[in-house]
Amino acid sequence: MDIQSIRKILFPAINNAIQEMEEQNLNCNITLLKRIVNEAIDGSLNRNHSNLSTIIADFSGRGRAWAKVNVDENNPVWNTIKLVLQEEMNSGTNNSDVYMRCSGMIDLFENTGIAWMRFSGVNSKSKVIRFQLRVWGSKLEDHIKIRIDSNDYKYISNLEGVPHNLNLESGNFLDDEIRSKEIINIPVSSNDLKELGIQSLEDILAEG
Repeated sequence: MDIQSIRKILFPAINNAIQEMEEQNLNCNITLLKRIVNEAIDGSLNRNHSNLSTIIADFSGRGRAWAKVNVDENNPVWNTIKLVLQEEMNSGTNNSDVYMRCSGMIDLFENTGIAWMRFSGVNSKSKVIRFQLRVWGSKLEDHIKIRIDSNDYKYISNLEGVPHNLNLESGNFLDDEIRSKEIINIPVSSNDLKELGIQSLEDILAEG
């Protein structure tokens, strides 16, 4: 195989493509760019491939990592979300933390009319999109994994923000709030210290 001849053909073609992207102010990170090139090669060779780079691009950029799904019994993605949460509820007792979190999340989604989940990645071989259900709050990284078939991607859109910042959830879902302790300065006399068996600085200096 004449690798050098192949490089002489491909390298200029890739270089020209990147220059044209720069001229059109088209920004793309390296990982996504490599995936697009791989898809282009597979497409040119008539090999079986997916266009999952489009999905990755939809969730790339600041504040764009979150997906939105309409709560509708005819929506297969919502049904999957609800099923995953119910399965997590069944894994614990009625009073367990995970049961309460998942149950509360289902109620929150149904009351809001939309469900949200954080994009995690794609699997090119299985054509599955990975998401996170952050039932402990969007600001916390603890999550429940959920996988959606790429064929159902048409039911998913970008949330255009972070749930916490969009006021879709209150706080960070943690019941225990961090409260700063109030420091109270109470004057203590020398006699009070003596009664407790504590020497004051003045007493120590006087003994010296």
